[in-house]
Amino acid sequence: MEIITSRQNPLIKTVAALTEKKKRKETGCFRLDGKKLVGEAVACGISFSAILLREDAAAAFLPLAESAVKAGLLPQSGVLTVSKSVFEKLTEEKSPEGIIGVAVMPKELHVTATPAALSTLVGGGEKILLAESLRDPGNLGTVMRSCAALGIDRLVLSDDCADLYSPKTARAAMGALFRLPTVTVASADFADAIVALQAEGRHVYATALHREARVIGEWKLLAGDCFVIGNEGHGLSPDVIGACDACAVIPMREGAESLNAAAAAAICIWETVRA
Repeated sequence: MEIITSRQNPLIKTVAALTEKKKRKETGCFRLDGKKLVGEAVACGISFSAILLREDAAAAFLPLAESAVKAGLLPQSGVLTVSKSVFEKLTEEKSPEGIIGVAVMPKELHVTATPAALSTLVGGGEKILLAESLRDPGNLGTVMRSCAALGIDRLVLSDDCADLYSPKTARAAMGALFRLPTVTVASADFADAIVALQAEGRHVYATALHREARVIGEWKLLAGDCFVIGNEGHGLSPDVIGACDACAVIPMREGAESLNAAAAAAICIWETVRA
């Protein structure tokens, strides 16, 4: 197999640029670093435009690339070998394994919608979580991983959350990026999205400090009830808090700092799923 040795190769330059959201949006592709992520994507039926193998690791990872070809997820011409120096230009891993996948965004899994369209996308029996302005890609990925692991059926996001296809989000989410459906709503319309969910019979609770806030675990959630997680530093916007049925807080020891957004989300997810 021919080995790509030039860092100026057009494909190599494109793959390197996929660390930028603008380039991901332009190409409709995103990158996955490492055997675990590429393998999870193949297992979930995610399509690829290319899988790049470092020359000294090509033999070890060729079977994985060929499995994507056999499954119809990757053209045979998309299996490429690159030199060590070229791979170093591409990878962001501290200890790269030697495989990078260029995956096609599964747009049917991660959709954008208006508040009015939510009822057609979010089934009445689905367990859901909402997140407003969750900016850290590591937090977003971890929340997705918790949702997928604990039983949330769909995640509803404001469009100013971290990019789903950021390498850091993908790494933190692991396979959840390929399994957990999401709906993204414009941040200006997020309060309206909550109202739309309430019109379907759900109670929506803001995770925010308030003098009348309910303590999570001290009241019975109904099957369709859900929580909204806010920004890591500023919490939820006043409009979103105002649209919710009530505020909810997680009980903590006196003097303890607030929980990390992803940790708080995991507690809310657990309460939602067992309702």
